[in-house]
Amino acid sequence: MKIKVKSRDTKGVSVGIFVPVGSAFENDSQRGLAHFIEHMLFKGTKNRSYTDIARDIDRLGGSINAFTSTEYTAFYIRVLNEFLKEGYDVLKDIIKNSLIDEGELEKEKRVIIEEINMTYDNPDEAVYEYFMENAVKGSYGKSTLGTREHIESYSREDLLSFLGQYYKPERMVVSVVGGEVDGFDFDLGSDFFFNDYRSEADGFEPSFEFVKGVDVIERDIAQTNIVAGCELFNVYDERKYPAYILNDSFGGTMSSRLFQSIREEKSLCYSIYSSLKFFARGGLFTISASTSNSNAQRLLDTIREEIVKLKKDGLSKEELEDAKTHFLGSYALGLESNFSVMVKQGIDTILYGDYVDEREIMDKIKAVSMDDVWSLIDLIEPEKFHITCLGSVKSVDW
Repeated sequence: MKIKVKSRDTKGVSVGIFVPVGSAFENDSQRGLAHFIEHMLFKGTKNRSYTDIARDIDRLGGSINAFTSTEYTAFYIRVLNEFLKEGYDVLKDIIKNSLIDEGELEKEKRVIIEEINMTYDNPDEAVYEYFMENAVKGSYGKSTLGTREHIESYSREDLLSFLGQYYKPERMVVSVVGGEVDGFDFDLGSDFFFNDYRSEADGFEPSFEFVKGVDVIERDIAQTNIVAGCELFNVYDERKYPAYILNDSFGGTMSSRLFQSIREEKSLCYSIYSSLKFFARGGLFTISASTSNSNAQRLLDTIREEIVKLKKDGLSKEELEDAKTHFLGSYALGLESNFSVMVKQGIDTILYGDYVDEREIMDKIKAVSMDDVWSLIDLIEPEKFHITCLGSVKSVDW
């Protein structure tokens, strides 16, 4: 178990327990299990009911929550310094002493199915889920939520077996950021409720394989929602720094090319943006937008035109410098809170073994050259894109 503590002169403290498992580590018979377990650890322990868990944190004026991603799961609290002991006791309790009660498990299945329904009822969330499923073959393309059929099929034994396989204390990271944390004992010990299910067998090997193509999901709604993307590299590749700069300038801000050209000048959509996703085994550059069904093809054509223009002209020197200052400013502001630094510290420790100093990252951003950016532009190749559209359209061209 790695315990990472960063002291700050603040009134509060954020503590997270990170487990290096997410949807990418689920085989086809385990889809949604990491997320299901995240839910169930809040459903009661040998010391507290689910009501007690909420009440014991609420009365401190704090918060407790969790999230499941593709590669990790995190459970966290935020409390005032003076309530660290009481708050951390609740957090430890759900990790070490949960019951995974069968009755609560059956109830929580209904909650997760409603979460799946809510996600797929929201077009801009649903189109991204479909994009990942169709564009990324292998476990990295699967939804963290799983499917209704998977969730309905799971037993208590399924959850305990998954816990025993992946929730190993030596793989966990405790990330702590805030005031008055020096000298506090954050060790979780070794007595976990799922110890009898511990497995030394190797876990499922995640896979990432990008596939180009076009798919249309017909739905009777007023707009067509679009995700267009191509493959990049993994999170360990140093080219991610010029990628951040290119993304900011091309579609990551309100002053970006995509926003100014397609929203402001052509009024084709309300929102359009590009984004990056870097994983341990692959990466993506994506563009997301929505427009009226009658304008779906025009929107795609215009996006492609902007990519072609980028590949022909590159960035101007002014765009390069503006993107750098934007990234540096937003990155620094994003790390002002204990919570954001706690999350960064937890994820960094899982991915790299330790906290990556923000000054190192900012120095690498400052050092990005125009040649570095051109090397990224060469990878943004329209012929290698995958396009997913969700709306009242039958077909589109790319």
